[in-house]
Amino acid sequence: MNRLNEIIVIRPVIKDDEVTQICYDEAQEVVDYAQSKGWKVIDIAKDDAVREKVEQTLKEHPKVLVCHYNHGAEDAWWGSDSRKCVNINNVEVLANRECYAQNCSSAKKLGVEAWKLKATYWGYTDVYVFTIDEKEYFKKFNNYGIKLRIDGEEWSEALKKTKKLAEELVKELLDKGKAFAAACLHRNAEILVLYDEEHPPTSDCLIRRISIKLFGPRIGWKLTRMFPLSLALFFLSMGVMLHDFCHECWLYGGYSEILSLHGFYIGFILAIVSFLLAYYQIFVTLKK
Repeated sequence: MNRLNEIIVIRPVIKDDEVTQICYDEAQEVVDYAQSKGWKVIDIAKDDAVREKVEQTLKEHPKVLVCHYNHGAEDAWWGSDSRKCVNINNVEVLANRECYAQNCSSAKKLGVEAWKLKATYWGYTDVYVFTIDEKEYFKKFNNYGIKLRIDGEEWSEALKKTKKLAEELVKELLDKGKAFAAACLHRNAEILVLYDEEHPPTSDCLIRRISIKLFGPRIGWKLTRMFPLSLALFFLSMGVMLHDFCHECWLYGGYSEILSLHGFYIGFILAIVSFLLAYYQIFVTLKK
């Protein structure tokens, strides 16, 4: 998917926001590491990291691995001007590329939407937490996955090794008596996810889980609430029509009339078959 010799690093700095400065410094290690490995680095830093610049750069460099180090939300990456530089409304700029989101919560919604557009997405499903006094431990954890990828590691293996590293770092912190920092890092590792062809997003919604189970993740995630509603309304209406027809037959001639061959039954069956064939064509299209 990605051209494995190029990387876009988005690292905004927001005035009077110490967290963004820490994120910026962490991303510097990624920039330096990629350059040391001979990679071309497109660095969108500080005040340049605004929506217009980010959109333009991503559109001009399709299929290039992109990293974001800053605040995030369930549906967005934040820029340096406190605006969303990437969100649901322009998520197409993440299509067909590898995304390393070192921010809060964006895997919850934005990552799923990017995955629907055949992106690989590494990120967190909830708020990322850390302690400033032990920030070097968190920095090592945060940058480990992308450094492994720069070295040529597959994402799935990078995830396993990153979570293994987290266990080692947690133990080190506990040995130092830094229980709170250890708890934070442990939680971050738990909410770290990877979305790709082998690791599709999961859902807490029962209907969504059933759709994924029945039709596979690619189709299951594209279906909206209108799908089960349309099915329910269709079969409810067919049931009402069948009930009323059978009732009229009963009034006219009892069971013998109900069991007689009527054109209504043929039309009823054809309507259901045509409905199922139509939905089958929709599923085939959605798989593409």
